[in-house]
Amino acid sequence: MTQLVFHHDIEQLKNLPNGVIPVHLYGVGNKKLQIANIGNKVLDEVKRLSIEPSDVVMDFLTIALAVTAADTFVLRKDTANGWCRSLSITLPLCQPDIWQANKTHLEQILHFLSGDIWQFNFQAGGKLPPQPHKLNSRAKLVDLRNKGCVCLFSGGLDSAIGAIDLLEQGYSPVLVSHSYKGDKSRQQMIVEKFNQSRYANQFSQFNAIAQPHLNNGGATEITMRTRSLNFLAFAVVSAYALQEVIQKEIDIFVPENGVISINAPLTSLRVGTLSTRTTHPYFIQEIQKLFTAVNIPFTLKNPYQFKTKGQMIAECKNLPLLRQIIPDTVSCSHWKRKNQQCGVCVPCLIRRASLHYAGITNDAQYEFNDIRQILINQDRKDDLFALIRAIHQKNDRNINQWVLQSGRLPIQQLNQFANVFVDGLNEVEQLLIANQIL
Repeated sequence: MTQLVFHHDIEQLKNLPNGVIPVHLYGVGNKKLQIANIGNKVLDEVKRLSIEPSDVVMDFLTIALAVTAADTFVLRKDTANGWCRSLSITLPLCQPDIWQANKTHLEQILHFLSGDIWQFNFQAGGKLPPQPHKLNSRAKLVDLRNKGCVCLFSGGLDSAIGAIDLLEQGYSPVLVSHSYKGDKSRQQMIVEKFNQSRYANQFSQFNAIAQPHLNNGGATEITMRTRSLNFLAFAVVSAYALQEVIQKEIDIFVPENGVISINAPLTSLRVGTLSTRTTHPYFIQEIQKLFTAVNIPFTLKNPYQFKTKGQMIAECKNLPLLRQIIPDTVSCSHWKRKNQQCGVCVPCLIRRASLHYAGITNDAQYEFNDIRQILINQDRKDDLFALIRAIHQKNDRNINQWVLQSGRLPIQQLNQFANVFVDGLNEVEQLLIANQIL
């Protein structure tokens, strides 16, 4: 079991036993002493909300950062099966007793999310909530006045639709972003178009980035199955501040089409944690239960759980604006390699199918603009062929059992989950027929 020890006081991380990974929380670490760090600039962003988080909300942010650090610093390839890691995390919190009572549930949620074995050792003495910037400070504050909800905003097509639909319904959201390198510029392109529309001054933004650094020259893990936990933590911090300002219950919207959310394995080789579960209904359900148990009083909602991406586009409440925004959005799982969407991965193919379904032709440029080129590229055709196999099987397989392979689902809604999965495959099928691949 790999041990990681976290603390906001770097002095507490010196002289640890060999093999233990020391991680400086909310600090800069120390390259000379090989002390890793995460969250160096997060508290500066939290202060811009002008509201001091509660201890429990602060603890959830601390836990999320620790999980992201462990997920980044420990390589899967070094494990016995090349995937499942055993991770022991020693972490000081403001309210360790509350989290200790819910430790087993948290560990189970993270196991579902990442496929790893998680073990927490919560201690007293956690990082206290930061004192917020005041209204008369020079810092640029997040304007929470007259805002009504929080919405995750990644710069992807689904989150853009989610934001537009909320704005059209008069929700005035706080758009929360985990601004990885490259993502922020995409997010700002979309926001700029919002500001040029009638939505100007009807929303606010909260951006933060975890920035884990190992500081020992070693390689880091790139699968990042737990990245959604940081995203949710930033949303929770924002929701707490908003609740304190408007004194109403706050919803956190997680806009994601049902096909990607369920993420049913397309082939037998893709079963399990080789597929991401960041918005899977079971994960969202269990996080909601955890929130209730620790008194984080916000409701997570995905309005598009039973919609395909194509249906989301076609039913968008401001389609003219969405048409302008589409080329700025990113769906690709590999786009940072060449700063361009590949056009051949499953998310790209689902995106292209959804635009075809909605009759929209203005899109971003892809590495493979002609889908037929994928057929003759030996190294890049796996995802396309996996989708083709799934399309051929959809009329013969038990769809309810198929969608359950990615994780538990509410039995009373199982037919709805099955229907949206098949509808998504149908959208891809129509794209491939139009391109004479099927």
